[in-house]
Amino acid sequence: MDKGRSPNHGNGSSLPPLGRYSVFTPHCAKRQSATRSIKRKMRYIAKLERKIQASQTEEVFLSALLPLLQRDTDDLTAQNSELEWQLQTLELQVHLTDALNEALQEEIRRARMQIGQTIANGGPITNFPASYGGIQEDYPTSNVMNIAVQQFQQLQIHSQNQEQRSSMQPQAQARDMNLSSVPSPIQGHNASPGTSSED
Repeated sequence: MDKGRSPNHGNGSSLPPLGRYSVFTPHCAKRQSATRSIKRKMRYIAKLERKIQASQTEEVFLSALLPLLQRDTDDLTAQNSELEWQLQTLELQVHLTDALNEALQEEIRRARMQIGQTIANGGPITNFPASYGGIQEDYPTSNVMNIAVQQFQQLQIHSQNQEQRSSMQPQAQARDMNLSSVPSPIQGHNASPGTSSED
């Protein structure tokens, strides 16, 4: 063997042995891949935990809000029934008013006819009330008017009593409760609908 020969010549013994990389490189790559996979799984688990906490917080808020919404729903249902009854009352009042107007118009027409007949017969106008009163006995118009007036008065009394009972009902407590003590992810929620209605 020539001692003067450079180690860089010959069969290429100066190159790093390939066997060493073939043994250690796949092992390191697998370990790094496993580490990255574990980190990804940990981040995913942390993300899921945050979502679970947010869902639990929202569930607590909605559980506290549900009774308030149910109470408001009951109040709105009662107000709806009251408004429906008031609408029916107004419709009946309109019908009674129309009946009264028709009865009054009929009375006026008959009164004019009686006056015309009295004048045509040359009778004194001063006798008209007595004769007109006798004619009324032959027609039920005055009875219709009296019945309509009585029904109208009863409706007014019943409407006043209903309004008094409605005013004595307690208002919904949802508008007086403070929801700030409940952890809420929902912002800007308003749980106080209008509760007043006028005829």
